[in-house]
This record gives sequence, structure tokens and C-alpha cells, in this order.
Amino acid sequence: MNSIYLYEGPFEKGDKGFPMIKEAARRHAAECGMDFDFDEAQIVREEKGKPYFVDIPLEFSLTHSGQLWMCLFSGLPVGLDLQQVKSLEYEKIADRQYTEEEQCYVRLWGLAGFFDIWVRKEAFCKCTGQGLFTEMPSMADENHDLCEEIIWQGKTYCFTEIPMADDLKCVVCSGEKMEIETRILG
Repeated sequence: MNSIYLYEGPFEKGDKGFPMIKEAARRHAAECGMDFDFDEAQIVREEKGKPYFVDIPLEFSLTHSGQLWMCLFSGLPVGLDLQQVKSLEYEKIADRQYTEEEQCYVRLWGLAGFFDIWVRKEAFCKCTGQGLFTEMPSMADENHDLCEEIIWQGKTYCFTEIPMADDLKCVVCSGEKMEIETRILG
């Protein structure tokens, strides 16, 4: 089972937020019939910062924007990103950081299109563990549509949009299309 745990309110960030991840993982594992000791579980980071559990075969990806915190749990490598659509100089950023196809998508869809691409890039990087502005595939195709699936270095990656509020974009990246259940962490 793939589950996203949501929390709205104040929360700790960085390593100080690990207890909240462990609590959500504990609930996910209990619901799935897994027996792991999350009190003693260690969370460490890969070279480029991707966190993971030591000796527990449970993948997770964390994201937050404003007062909204989300953590996705799966048996597969996953990446989750949430972004609040807010005013910024998106054309300049897209011109510097986006592929030609992505730039065309942004010209067609404006600010919302910029964030459609951004959340895919972030989710992809979280799934693969690579940095955001390293070489990566385009998130838009030659027809200026968002890619629902890409092949990168011989592996397939799929994107699943998570419906949120009008001013929020949320996407999951994984090796296959996912059914995802949402839970409230309160």
C-alpha cells in the first residue's frame, strides 16, 4: 500500500522533523501489518540529502509548503513534491533552468504551468536521489504536454498528480503509476 500522511499546522523541519516522519511511518506500518521498531529506527541521508530508514525496507518522501506537511510511504523508491502557486519571476527561472519543451509549456500555461513542471522536477529528484539542477529529462514533450511517464538511464518513471487546492500543485514520481491513499496525521 502507498500512503500519504498529511499534517496542517506548525512542524519541525530538517532532522528535528524526524520524529514526525517516524510517527507517520509507525501508523503506515501498523495499517500494512508490518512490524518495525520506529522508536529505535535511524533516519540518515544519502550524499545529496535524500533521507531513508537504516535497516527498514520502507521508502518515503517528505514535502511541505507553508503550514502543510506531507510524507509518502511505499515499498518502491518514490518522490513527492508540493508547491504553493505564488507570484514570482517564473519566466526568468524557466529560461535559465527549463528545457526548450518545458519553456514552451510555461509560455502556454503561465505561472501554473511553471509550477506543473517544478513539482515534477522536484519529485523526480527526490525519487532518484539526484540534485535538482543536474542533467535530467524534460518534464514536457515535443507537443508541449506534461509527461506522464519518462525513461531516464534505462528506467521508467511515472508521475501521479495529487489533487489539492487550486493554489497547490502536488506530484508523486515512482517507477510505476501508483494508487495512493491519504491519511491525516493529527
